[in-house]
Amino acid sequence: MSGSSFVKSVVRTCLRIGKEDRVMLFTWRHTLDLAEAFVIECRRAGAQVHAAFLSDEIFYDRVLNLPLEYLKTSDPFDLTLMDIATAEIMISGPENPERLRMVSAEKWAALAEADKPFMDKFLEKRFRGAHISLGYVTPQRAKTYGFNHDSWRENVKAALDVKYEDMRKLGKKLGNVLEKAHEVHITTSKGTDLTLTLEDRPVHIYDGVVDDEDMKKGATFVTLPSGTVQLAPAETSANGIFVSDIPEPQWGLLIHDMKWVFKEGKLVSLEGGKNSEILRENWEKATGDKDRIGKLILGINPKAKTGFIDISIVLGTATIGVGDNRELGGKNESKWGIPITATEPTIKLDGKTIIKRGELTL
Repeated sequence: MSGSSFVKSVVRTCLRIGKEDRVMLFTWRHTLDLAEAFVIECRRAGAQVHAAFLSDEIFYDRVLNLPLEYLKTSDPFDLTLMDIATAEIMISGPENPERLRMVSAEKWAALAEADKPFMDKFLEKRFRGAHISLGYVTPQRAKTYGFNHDSWRENVKAALDVKYEDMRKLGKKLGNVLEKAHEVHITTSKGTDLTLTLEDRPVHIYDGVVDDEDMKKGATFVTLPSGTVQLAPAETSANGIFVSDIPEPQWGLLIHDMKWVFKEGKLVSLEGGKNSEILRENWEKATGDKDRIGKLILGINPKAKTGFIDISIVLGTATIGVGDNRELGGKNESKWGIPITATEPTIKLDGKTIIKRGELTL
């Protein structure tokens, strides 16, 4: 998929931007060319566009040098824009994540406090949105995490160049069985043995296109590349152990061998290997329902591969998250939320296997 066809696909197909739309676009200096293409395509579709940008220098000066009280303050300009926006496009950054590890847990907590009014307003308005993760694919980020940049970029391009209709069909197939199920049992050869209880809640299918059915369910914001089925389990239901068997990139570090232990839905033990202490520090500083099971995510993208950042979209993977899950119709409210992934799970719904060691059996 070429750059121009990707931009057109996001604007015309994924978000269905039209002449009645008012689009907020947020970008970084290193993605200005991509942002420029989005502005042009949105305007060609008849929409009005407001574009804003960050740079690594602006971002790091804020989070490293400004006081906590400043970081806790929500940007009034962006909040006001949300009152009139009907759609949003966010291109990811920063270009170089190395200095993220220098940001203290207190400052991450302050930033989360400032972000809460944005989440609250989004949950109220539920306008269409897309997060474009191509902005993460930089030589600096590849060096920081130890990725091969060219392989990573090719993987992301392949994961973007999928047939949305095929993913939608697979997502609906999984969604249909999940909606009828009561208990989920996840196991892996690495030690995962976790049970969850499902309630009468919508299953959200993130196939890359925000269609009318998604709008009705409230699944209005998509990350591209996409490819997940997500739902909020009963918040008091998780029991057992979930082990992440692939390093999780966070805060400029790769976090290894996460092991979460749940009892009656509550996260009672958070352990891990290399770099896991930074996750624990941030978790301890968080507030709200940070220790409650929040979401279950199943990957459905057939072209995405593990070993990079977009782990949860890989076909056959299982991801869980704790913390805020209101966007999925859950009850958790928190300034914290993070996922971890198992790459080759076996998943049973009410005793029937739907995924066996990472292979779908439906």
